[in-house]
Formats: sequence, C-alpha cells, structure tokens
Amino acid sequence: MHVIAARQAQHLVSWPARLRRCLTAGVTLLMSACGTVRPDGDSAATTAASLLGREVNARWVSDIDALLGDVGALDSALVMSVRDSSAAAARLAQARFTAARLAYKRVEFLATYYEPSTSDAINGPALPHVDDEEGPEAVMPPEGFQVVEELLFPVADRSALPDAINETRNLYAYIRRLRTAASGQRLTDDRIWDAAKLQLARIVSLGITGFDSPVALQSVPEAAAALRGMRNALSVYRTALGGRGWATLAASFETAISELDRSPAFAEFDRLAFITQSANPLARALDDARVALRIVVTNDRRAFRTEAASLFDAGAFDVYAFAAPQTMPATAEQVALGRALFFEPRLSGDAAVACATCHDPARAFTDGRERSVSRSGTASLRNAPTIINAGLQVGSFYDLRTTYLEDQVSDVVRNDEEMHGSVEQAAARFRRDAQYRVRFASAFPRSADSAVSGPNVRIAIAAYLRSLTALDSRVDRALRGDTTAIDAEERHGLNLFLGKARCGTCHFAPLFNGTVPPMYQESEVEVIGVPARRATRNARIDPDSGRMRVTRSVPHRYAFKTPSVRNAALTAPYMHNGAYPTLASVVDFYNRGGGVGIGIRLENQTLPADTLGLTTVEQRAVVRFMEALTDTAHVTSSPEAIAYRQRVVKRALAGR
Repeated sequence: MHVIAARQAQHLVSWPARLRRCLTAGVTLLMSACGTVRPDGDSAATTAASLLGREVNARWVSDIDALLGDVGALDSALVMSVRDSSAAAARLAQARFTAARLAYKRVEFLATYYEPSTSDAINGPALPHVDDEEGPEAVMPPEGFQVVEELLFPVADRSALPDAINETRNLYAYIRRLRTAASGQRLTDDRIWDAAKLQLARIVSLGITGFDSPVALQSVPEAAAALRGMRNALSVYRTALGGRGWATLAASFETAISELDRSPAFAEFDRLAFITQSANPLARALDDARVALRIVVTNDRRAFRTEAASLFDAGAFDVYAFAAPQTMPATAEQVALGRALFFEPRLSGDAAVACATCHDPARAFTDGRERSVSRSGTASLRNAPTIINAGLQVGSFYDLRTTYLEDQVSDVVRNDEEMHGSVEQAAARFRRDAQYRVRFASAFPRSADSAVSGPNVRIAIAAYLRSLTALDSRVDRALRGDTTAIDAEERHGLNLFLGKARCGTCHFAPLFNGTVPPMYQESEVEVIGVPARRATRNARIDPDSGRMRVTRSVPHRYAFKTPSVRNAALTAPYMHNGAYPTLASVVDFYNRGGGVGIGIRLENQTLPADTLGLTTVEQRAVVRFMEALTDTAHVTSSPEAIAYRQRVVKRALAGR
C-alpha cells in the first residue's frame, strides 16, 4: 500500500453546500461582465486598472499552454519508462511530474476561482468521490495529478505505468478543457484580486501542510510556484499602482517566495515563521494594493469574509455564511432566548432533560462520558462533542446527517433516545409561561401573537449556538503575529501539526476542523479505523458504520466527520465512542497508522497505514499545541451556565 497522507478524505458535499457553490459560480460569471473599479478614484489609475483583466487573462492562457507542454512531457517520460526499466527513466518520470504540477500551481489561483470543478478533476484527492445526491452507487473514481503521484512516488510502480499513462492523458484532456474555458473568460479586477487573496489563504491552510502533495511532499516548492504565478499575473498592475506601490507589493512577494525557496525539507519547514513573517504581511500588502487601486471587494457572502485580508485576522469569519440562505444575523434578544432554552428541561418530552445535560459548559459543552446516556438506558449513543464553534462548519453530528444548526436542534429534540419531544410540543409549554411569552415577543417582534412557535424555538437555540464562537486562543494570537503567546514546545507542536504529523491536512488551520478552506463549502469525513476499545494491536473496529448510515454508500462505511480540535484539552474522552481517554493516546493512535496500524483489516481507511514516525518528544509537542488551542472563557460564563452548574452540584451533593 502506498503511504497516503492524512489529508485524504471521502469528500461529502451536502445539497445546500452544492447549491451555495453553484450560486457562487453564478455570481462570479455575472460579475465577470461588470466593471468594478470605484468611479470616484483617480481617473488615470481607474482607466488603467479597468483594462488590465485582458492582459491577466492572456498570461493565464499562456501559462496553461506551458502546463499542457509539461503534461505532454510527462506522458512521453512515462511511455519511455514502459520500455526502459532503469532507475534513470524512473527518475525522469518523477522529474517530469514535478515540473508539471509546479506548472499547474502557477495557474491554480485563477483556475480554482473560475473553473473549480475542472480544477478538482485536475488536482483532487486520490480517493473515490461519493455523490450522495445520486444515491449509494454514485461513486466516482479518483483522477488527476494525485492519482499519478501515488503511482510514481516514492518509487514508481512499474506494473501500474499503463494506468499512469491513461491518467496523464485524461489529465491532459482536463487541462485542454481549462484552456478553452480560460480563453473565453472575461476577468475583472475585483475577481482577480479576490482570487489572489483566496490563493494565499489556500497556500497557508492547505498548501504548506501537504494537503495535495501527500506522497511526493513537494508542498513547499509548489507554494513558491503558486506565489510566482500570482506575482506574474498581478504585475500587469505595476503602472496603475505606481513605482512605490508596486515595489511594496513585489517586496512582499519576494520575501515569501525566498523563504519558501530556501526552506529545508518538508518536515523541518517552520510554518509559523512563514505565516507570521511572510504570508500575513503579503496578505496585508495585497489588500493595501487593492485599496490603492480603488478596486472594491466582491459582495459575496462567504465564511472567509471578503473584507478580511488574512484567514488569521480577528473577525475573519462570518458564522452566518454557514447558515441556510437568507438567514439573518441574530439579535441580542434571540441569542438570550436561545441561551435560556438551551438550559431549559421543558424542551424535552418529559421535561427532564436539557441540551446542557449532554453539553455542560463546565466541560466545554460536553458531558465527559465515553458515550452519552440514552433515554431508555439501552441504546448506544455516540460521544457528545463540544458545541463551541459548532456554527463554523458545514454539517452537524458525527455522520453529518444535518446541514444547518436549526435542523440539528429539531433532530436532537425529537430523537427518541435523546429528548423524545418536539419543538412544537415545547412551544406549547412555553406559551403557558408568561415570562417566556414576553421573551419570545421581544425576540420575534414581527410574529405578534404567534411568536412562541416551534420554528422560533429552533431559530433561537441555533442563534445561541452560533454565538458560541471562540477564536482567540494563544495559538490564534501567535498566528496573528504575537509568537510569544506560545512557548517553544507549543511552537514545535504547531509546526508538527501542520507538517510531519499531517494533522493539519484534515483539521484545517485556522478553524482546525474538517470544513475545507478557503471557500468552506464542504466538510470532509474520514475513515480512520476507530477501535471498539483502546488497543495497540489485534484491535477490532467499532461496529458503528458512521456516515454509511445516512448515504448507504460503501466508501462511507466507518466514516465520521472530522471534528475541531479546538478546546480538545477539555473534551475527553475522544472519538465517536470515547475509546481514547487522553490526547496522548489519540496522537499515539494516529502515529501507529490508525486502525490498520493496530491490526484492523480496513480496505477503505483514508489515514496513512504506516507510522508517522513521531518520536515521544514530538508526540508530546503535538499534545501541548492542542492544549494551547483552549479558548472558552467568554462562552461558558453566562448567568445561565453558572446557575446550571450550581444546580448540578446541588443535585450531586443531595445524592450522596
């Protein structure tokens, strides 16, 4: 089995996520026909900037032509390798592959923006793609660069060379499709600069972690190639920016590219230094240049705010971009009502269980159990995950069976083994409570006499859940530039997490969950082989089939959502079944190669089956890094949370 990096995952895109992606593409095409430079800007700069999209397009098409040439050279090298079994021929094929993907990286920032589907086919993960909209049998085979990479690295598989040739020729056809689309595309200034911003976000969240170079480990030089492609395209704005303006931006590019060029091997690359000293300053320089050109930001609503320069900026994320279309930001009254309902036992069928029963603020909104207690006492529920930052993801529950938080609320309330009620039944109770009638009327003033309703119960609780956003841990402060916020061991752990340990290829920085940056329109599920109980050998798989319960698709057997590792120090035990009691035991599990590494026979595991090779010192550093991701203060100290904890303690003392 080839060593497959941890980033490989079964891609899940729920239909609302697909809808958002289609809408985004539609907006992009619509805006491509519009001018976007502010009319009140300097006339010379405005005129120059508005005419430069054509030149950027010409350079893009030219770079795609170069990419076609490199892929053609790869094909020739592979054909030669069939006839010539020498090591030199194998090395030549690897060199041609490396050159071809570097060429792709130079066109990536515009390709992924204007032609995302074709880009996915060119450089998507080397795993089957499950289209759950089409039914359980709709499983598409992997294709593109990463499939070829598996066949050529670390050592070329001669028996698979015909497959590599076929895949390379398919790849060539996709790139021809990209060229055709690019030739007819009208690029506008706002979209060009937006694409550049998103590409830099892609580099820091996916590129330098090894996300799409899992076997060849060429991520660092590929990041440099991506920056060179951006710099070449944006250099057409040199005159419009003026000498000093362009010099400032060019210097930022040069700093970042130079740091990547002189970097050591993949495992030793200092990612924190690159982010804070090169990538973040370049993000600000890009934004400053856009402002100087008087180019407006796009008006798209998305998770990574169009107004933010960097993924690591405070306030970079819009939690409502993960909500259903047309969802309005909650009012303070709605959040306060949702908070009260979260701690309200009358939400359940027998008025005995509240949301906080399994999501206790004192435990970072978990219950500290291996599995939550079912209502009947016989059903085997999954481990209760934290709901801090639950609004910053596409999909809820371990099996991603709901997309939006409002649906998660309904699902839990009506589940026979959880709350065994309904939001309508709960609303009927609250209508008989004068205080709740006042609170609902205040939260939903337009609803008049119908304010106390099932839909409004859902809306209020979801509003409260979205308010539980906490992105100011010591790690966040370090990534924003205050590198003294973490100590040397935690910094080592951060670099391991985003590098050698491969954690960051599934738990994407800076949210550290499985929703894929930089567009955040889909969440990944992973098959990691969680055992029924903690083991290091001769383990047995936990029988919970995971995502397959929802999709009925075989590749999703034992697949589970990639959760956030934020606040993981407070949310033990771990995994959907609580099999691992400590973070150290979790890291050890991954280091051994997941389920396959501890003796489970699992054909569809998406985790590397070989050891990560982390030393004891390195494993401890990864744990220390995750502990530094703790940030709960402002989401666990509400009066309701304090009162709930007091009631729990009182009941515990009374039961002694």
